[in-house]
Amino acid sequence: MKRNPFFDRKILSKKTLRYGCDQCADENAICKIAHIGATELQSNSDFLYDGEKYDLLGLSMKKYKNYIALFYVLAVFFIIPIYNRGSYDNISVHKTDAFLFLCGIGLVSYVITSVIDDVKKRDEENVRKKRLSKTDISMLIFGGVILVSAVLSNSLKESIYGVPGFGMGALALGLMILSFFYVSRYFVYSKWIIHTIVASSAIPTILAIINRMGADPLKMQDGAGEAGHSLYVSTFGNYGWYCEYMSVIIPIAIYMLFTTKDMVERTLYGIYVGIIEFAMLMCGTAMIWVASAVAFLFVLKRKLKPDKKLITAKQVPLVIGGVVLLYVIFVLVAARNPNFANGRGYIWRLSFDLYGSLPFDEKLIGVGPNRFMYALNDYFAQRPDAAAEFQARFNDLALTSAHSEYLDYLICTGLLGLAAYLYMIYRVVERYIQVGVGKKDREIAFVAALSYMVYSLGNFSMVCATPMFFIFLGMVAKERR
Repeated sequence: MKRNPFFDRKILSKKTLRYGCDQCADENAICKIAHIGATELQSNSDFLYDGEKYDLLGLSMKKYKNYIALFYVLAVFFIIPIYNRGSYDNISVHKTDAFLFLCGIGLVSYVITSVIDDVKKRDEENVRKKRLSKTDISMLIFGGVILVSAVLSNSLKESIYGVPGFGMGALALGLMILSFFYVSRYFVYSKWIIHTIVASSAIPTILAIINRMGADPLKMQDGAGEAGHSLYVSTFGNYGWYCEYMSVIIPIAIYMLFTTKDMVERTLYGIYVGIIEFAMLMCGTAMIWVASAVAFLFVLKRKLKPDKKLITAKQVPLVIGGVVLLYVIFVLVAARNPNFANGRGYIWRLSFDLYGSLPFDEKLIGVGPNRFMYALNDYFAQRPDAAAEFQARFNDLALTSAHSEYLDYLICTGLLGLAAYLYMIYRVVERYIQVGVGKKDREIAFVAALSYMVYSLGNFSMVCATPMFFIFLGMVAKERR
């Protein structure tokens, strides 16, 4: 095997480069040749070394795709949580619009770099084909079911965007699925990115504490009414939405606190974890404590037995099946108490009744992505007694979800959609067990994704957190390409 002066690792075959270098600190990183400046490339896009030819333009395009992935990740974590128009009025609509705008920028940038790359390679006879992993295929299956559910729903328009104010329809879900593929292929891990992601939550967290102390420095509460003062915090609106966002931040902060060897980092993370926990005491939900506890147990295991696998890849289906069974039993029992968890007992019972009333085809493919509210209104039109009971409990409020992401998928995308979602989760967990244990970047991504999955047992998809979940899934599932 030959050594190349631009690379730290050996070249395994002609015209095939193994990405990964000491500068990048990650096995999936771009190699050193992509770190050299444009001035070194000059007129010739190919580099000839010891009789072997390497495509510098291709490496340069990959570098730009790395930058696009980095832009998308940081923009989602920085812009979506903070973005607002000075009030809580339609704040989730504005955040959804911001997310779609960011996706548009990323998608256009990717198309431009890909076209340039393809033009360069159009005359090459042997273009290496990229295989789809099992995780990729599971994500494609999930996306396919989402598309079928939307197309066959009673309203394609409603299924594409979803409920106004939440926007978790086929469009948003499709873009998140695309982000999974992009992150899994082009995102380059670095510790400073993780520090930046955690730091991005500082402003929303400090604002949440200040709001709970009775101050409103951004004047967001003006016109929100009495309910707004008790429910709304920070730049999110409902405190539950803030907690869902923090469900992907807290596990990272805990992980870094207990695993970093740098005393300055440990001190800073220790202080910030203390601030976060204070914020959770003031405006946290019960589920954020459950999700944080699961994250802590994960980190504790990582600290005590860093390289030991508690389960094998073959045992993952049994574990996931057991968790699903326990959750179904828990929800059925909780549904018998209508006042459980701020009315979730009643909402879950109502959701089961709604699903039971659906025709067979909608039981399979659902009523359409994020169309829970519309299906519920149709159900109330047929069941005046159920409508009267709902009115007595919630007055004129609209119920936009089942307050369980898994029940939402069951109703909105049917049994096939829920099965596809769980199958995708299974493949991601399997991928982590196979190659992620003991690798810091994958562990950080997995514990964040795990915390979100736990939190969503009692909550619904939101633009404030769900795009981040798919980013972390991509980081866990990335292949060495």
